[in-house]
Amino acid sequence: MTTNKLTHHHLTAEEVNDEHGKAIMLTQQEDGYNEPNTVLVHPFQLRAVCEQFGIIASDPQAAKAIATLQRRMKALHERIEALADWMAQHSDHAHADLSYETTQLQALQDLAGEWCADFEEGLPESYGEWPHPNTAPPECTSAPAAQASLL
Repeated sequence: MTTNKLTHHHLTAEEVNDEHGKAIMLTQQEDGYNEPNTVLVHPFQLRAVCEQFGIIASDPQAAKAIATLQRRMKALHERIEALADWMAQHSDHAHADLSYETTQLQALQDLAGEWCADFEEGLPESYGEWPHPNTAPPECTSAPAAQASLL
C-alpha cells in the first residue's frame, strides 16, 4: 500500500509497507519502451547513502552548533546595523572627526553581511550601504540627548 509518493523527472520514490515494515521503492523509467528498474530500500539505507555522498549532514550536534552560530551572527549583524544607524542619525559630525570610527563601522557592516549572506532568512536590501539610503544627514545632537533618545 502506497502512502507517500514523489516523482522527479523519470524517478519515482514511493513509501511502501512490506513484510519488514516501511520501505522506499525507487523506480527509474528510462524510456517508454523498456520495463522500469525498481529497487526497494529501507529508509536508513537511503539516509546512509545520502550522508555518504554529502547530500545531507549526518551529525545532529554539528547542525545544532551551526544553527546557534547563525543565530548569534544575525544578532551581531542587527547590533552593527543599529550602531550604524545611530552614527548616521545622532553622532556629532559637526564637532568631531569621526572618519576613523565610520570606516571601522563600515568594515564591520561588510564583514557581518558577508558572514550572514548565505543564511536562509537573508538581510535587508539596504544592507551595507553607508550612509543608509533615505537617511538625512546627521543633525547636531548632543551626546546626552542622543543617549536619552535610546532609552
